[in-house]
Amino acid sequence: MEQSTTERVTMRRARVLAEMTKKEVAELLGVHPQTYSKWEDDPEEMSISTAKQFCRIVKQEFSDIFFDTESILNG
Repeated sequence: MEQSTTERVTMRRARVLAEMTKKEVAELLGVHPQTYSKWEDDPEEMSISTAKQFCRIVKQEFSDIFFDTESILNG
């Protein structure tokens, strides 16, 4: 894995930093883009195993990404 960031980021920010679209991430997770979009808006709905898979896709450490409702505040 690449180095972790110094501050926690939202799922959206992690995806943008990875230069990926919602559709690309959804395809790699094996879900419909609309499902991924809902998870990005409400990450608490995502399972831990899927969240860990997301981290591998965007090359971020699990601890560096908000997977709770706080992430909405940091958009």
